[in-house]
Amino acid sequence: MNEFIEKLKEISKKPIFLKAAMITGILAIALILISDLSGGNGADEKKSVKIEENGSVAFGYSELYADSIDSKLSEILMSIEGVGKAQVMLTVSSTEEYVYAETVKRGTSQAENSYVIIDKGSQKEALVKKVNNPSIKGVVIVCEGGDDPRVCEKIYKAVSTALDISTSKIYVAEMK
Repeated sequence: MNEFIEKLKEISKKPIFLKAAMITGILAIALILISDLSGGNGADEKKSVKIEENGSVAFGYSELYADSIDSKLSEILMSIEGVGKAQVMLTVSSTEEYVYAETVKRGTSQAENSYVIIDKGSQKEALVKKVNNPSIKGVVIVCEGGDDPRVCEKIYKAVSTALDISTSKIYVAEMK
């Protein structure tokens, strides 16, 4: 063990080791800064940026939510026999909705509601009890097997079940 420590001391005195240690330290600091700038905290609300055709910029959770469901639904549908390649477009009617925790103080003649406030260091925030995802307005599926009524029926059932929506909100078409 002592020999190992002595060898480490010898190596650490060499200029190349010092340069390598310094470069490693600088890279580690750079990675930490980049992760902080990119919102590396998983507890933060995820936002997406979308540039519309008219040049405007849209920020929002609903686009991120719809994109996530689109990709998962595409994978599921392509695994159904007869579907083949599939593209999915999902539309949502609103953004996410936050439901905050409340306390009720009952007086002699009336009740008074107030939000539960928590301390987060220098900030105070209302306690989020529940987050409701955006509601789904409709789904369009374009796939290779979209001309076969049996395949379409499987798609209608799968999408209706997966998203808990009526089949009237689903449209299936054949891919050209």
